[in-house]
Amino acid sequence: QVRVASPRVSSAMRVPARAMSYGLLRCFFRDVVLRLFFRQVDIVGAPRVPVSGPVIFVANHNNQFVDPIMLISLIPRVVRFLIAAKSLKRPVVGAFARMVRAIGVQRPQDLATKGSGTVSVDDGGCTVVGTGTAFSKELHAGAKLKVGEVELAVKCVDGDDRCTITPSPAAIDKATYKVLPRVDQTAMYDEVHTALKQGDCIGIFPEGGSHDQASLIELKPGVAIMALGAMLAGAKGVKIAPCGLNYFDPYRFRSRVIVEFGEPFEVPEALAEQYKTDKRGAVQELMTMVDDAMKGMMPGAKDWEELQVFLTMRALYKPRGKKLSAEETLRLNKMFALSRRRLTEDESMKGLMSEVNEYVELLRAAGLTDRDVRMSLIRDTGAVWRTVMAALQLLLLLPLTIPTIIVGSPITILTLKLAKREKETALANSAVKVKGLDVVASYKIIVGMVAAPTYNFILACVLAWLLHCGALALLAIYFLGLPLVEYVGILACDHSVRCWRRLRVILLFWGCAPTAGIMQQFFVERRNRLEAKVRDCVRMLSPQMSQDIENQQVAQTRQISSHLDQLHFEGMIPAASSIEGDIGKPLLQKETPPEPDWGCVVQ
Repeated sequence: QVRVASPRVSSAMRVPARAMSYGLLRCFFRDVVLRLFFRQVDIVGAPRVPVSGPVIFVANHNNQFVDPIMLISLIPRVVRFLIAAKSLKRPVVGAFARMVRAIGVQRPQDLATKGSGTVSVDDGGCTVVGTGTAFSKELHAGAKLKVGEVELAVKCVDGDDRCTITPSPAAIDKATYKVLPRVDQTAMYDEVHTALKQGDCIGIFPEGGSHDQASLIELKPGVAIMALGAMLAGAKGVKIAPCGLNYFDPYRFRSRVIVEFGEPFEVPEALAEQYKTDKRGAVQELMTMVDDAMKGMMPGAKDWEELQVFLTMRALYKPRGKKLSAEETLRLNKMFALSRRRLTEDESMKGLMSEVNEYVELLRAAGLTDRDVRMSLIRDTGAVWRTVMAALQLLLLLPLTIPTIIVGSPITILTLKLAKREKETALANSAVKVKGLDVVASYKIIVGMVAAPTYNFILACVLAWLLHCGALALLAIYFLGLPLVEYVGILACDHSVRCWRRLRVILLFWGCAPTAGIMQQFFVERRNRLEAKVRDCVRMLSPQMSQDIENQQVAQTRQISSHLDQLHFEGMIPAASSIEGDIGKPLLQKETPPEPDWGCVVQ
């Protein structure tokens, strides 16, 4: 009897297979998912992406699962993203995450349990007094008590009703709480270090979880610990490459996005040496560099209202009839944002921002946009001809757009309803989300990837039955006919929307209504006045830009020190280096630091 051994696939053969599967998935994300969901994706700074060597890509996290999809699609290298371990268990997301060899991160907040009884602590106190608690069973050194949005790191447990914590930022009186256990991240760090030693790329979102705020939230120090730990483990020339994901209405179907790749920087060897004896100081210094690089990618508005003011100021500054490139768009956004201190502290600039904000509110109340007012100013022969052509194109496209809207309405209604439910759930479970809009686009895509093929198959079966077609024709309809017709219909709807915007201006400002002329004169005069003021503002700000940038880079704080204290309690940084490190080097000032987790793809 001869036993035939089953063929084994060597690791050398598995690597090309993994790269091939990653490449196929990248093509699917880029040519199907992004092409369908976004109307326009612009790239700035693509030549800056390192083509070889170990790289950690860091980016802002405003669009949940769409963010890693965007970077996987646009970075011409295999990038292994960090992802919350609970997301690996989700049906669709987990399957794709395993295909791209994402690295799971077990986060304490995902393992939180409700604690027994209630807790009390004085403002600034270090001793928690429990009522009806079982601290000996439920707590351990390195765990955290979460009371509302306040997290208290446990130093030691002194009994069932007492434990010692870090100083409390506020008084707490008989409040319920959750217990966040200490999580050993050694296996995750070992996997990251191994990948970087092999010259691979790691992707991480240092903010820790997705959010819908207009600016960066506090960065977690995990990225610095990974980079420095990898260098001590033998990785050579580790680079950190900042990326900026700038979405325009990120939750809307057929919206626009600008992806900017910043200048990568190599982690200094001196910091790796310092990390051996002074982990705190080395991590602080590297996080300062990461923070500066990432802030250079973002507009930096404090909220969405202020961001809307900056975007309107950019539109007011832009010369009429000129189409800005993606790079020019980002440069103007950053110019206004980087001068935010001058705009908000100088009285004249403060008045200008107030006027622009009032203009935005008036437009919103009238159901208009600045684009409508700007288009109404163009009244040359070419504008009239373009308007006539827009009306004709809109009429010609109606046979395509109306059926597309009707046929696609079941999927649209389903995705909107489920995305709304997911948004409400995410908002209820997060302390950093404003409206929960960061999860909407992701959920629309996930639902669409499951529902659209199913819906198309039903349509194909109905068409094949009506046309008395066979199985081969059914497959042709399903794989070729319907996708082609639907994509053409989507493009027709896009063009129809642009045509309608031009006609809308005619109806609003050039129509026969008695109020049309008055309304146009009111908004045009206000816009012309603001346009002149904004251009004067730009002329005044330009020579002061370098000073503003320098001032912003100096504004560092104690936030990372706070996170490093948490890392010490969780056992990731030894006590000696935590205490003897350079505490005097502040980093990232924030008033209410969130949970010190490591930064991952999704919250």
